[in-house]
Amino acid sequence: KELPLPNKTTYIYDKNGIEFARVGQEDRELIEYKDLPQVYIDALIATEDSRFFQHNGFDAPRFLKASFSQVLGRGGGGASTLTMQLSKNTYTSKNASGWEGIKRKFTDVYLAVFKIEPTYSKEEILEFYVNSQFLGSGYGVEVTSKNYFGKSAKDLNLAEAALIAGLFQAPNKYNPYTNPEGTEARRQDVLKLMK
Repeated sequence: KELPLPNKTTYIYDKNGIEFARVGQEDRELIEYKDLPQVYIDALIATEDSRFFQHNGFDAPRFLKASFSQVLGRGGGGASTLTMQLSKNTYTSKNASGWEGIKRKFTDVYLAVFKIEPTYSKEEILEFYVNSQFLGSGYGVEVTSKNYFGKSAKDLNLAEAALIAGLFQAPNKYNPYTNPEGTEARRQDVLKLMK
């Protein structure tokens, strides 16, 4: 069961098994769910989809709250579950305006509830999600962890896990090199959500 990830990196090894080149449009290293530290999983779930392990791909209370906020003119983001975001980033589009945005949102709900959730375990969905996203310095949590902290994501501590989990909202905005104050504020938001 493999969800197609666009533009995977191809690794080229010499006869001794030592990597000497990477080819592809995106710098991406895949990490398996079993290698993700629990602190990172907790940070990501608290930030992106707190009821991820309870719903079937669609979180009705969250969707209704976001819809009412939109109607009242207070914004309306946050309606998409992690599975719906995976659908948007892999199968549909990021178009969020007008009729096309509404159509895309319902397509994401359909794919999340009737295609992705029945086919994959929650752990597989989470694995696909963390490997598919651009996080400011590369694609996926593994490359991002290595680029920002010089180590594998499996070795992230709480502060590092919270920083990377916060990147999913706006990876360029929360780049720690270009916006350290904003990145720290976002990390604090993630830690509050975890608490």
